[in-house]
Amino acid sequence: MSDYQSSFQSITDLIQGTAHSLKSKFDSFTFKLLVNGLKHEDYEAVVTSIEQLAKEKNPMAIPPLFFVYKAHPIVKAREKAWKAIEIIGDKAEVEKLTDGKETEDAVKALIQHYGNFKQN
Repeated sequence: MSDYQSSFQSITDLIQGTAHSLKSKFDSFTFKLLVNGLKHEDYEAVVTSIEQLAKEKNPMAIPPLFFVYKAHPIVKAREKAWKAIEIIGDKAEVEKLTDGKETEDAVKALIQHYGNFKQN
């Protein structure tokens, strides 16, 4: 391999590593924005976040979605949150982890199992 090709390959590897790192940070930032979108009381804003989180299928979204499912003031938003949980994870597992617990304790159990989006 020529020096040029070797150097070019080194640069390409460096760029790919940097791009992957930036994409990872961007994905993490976007995920946090979506989770923060669940705080809205506006139905459309919450549903937009719920739908995107369901598409992402990141299990760390389950604890905040569960909180929306249990506590959001709009029933339709709660229903959408549960449907997203079913898309992302195992419904039976979520029910087992949260059965008989108050909302706060249930969310803590889910965070312990699935992780906390704030730690990433």
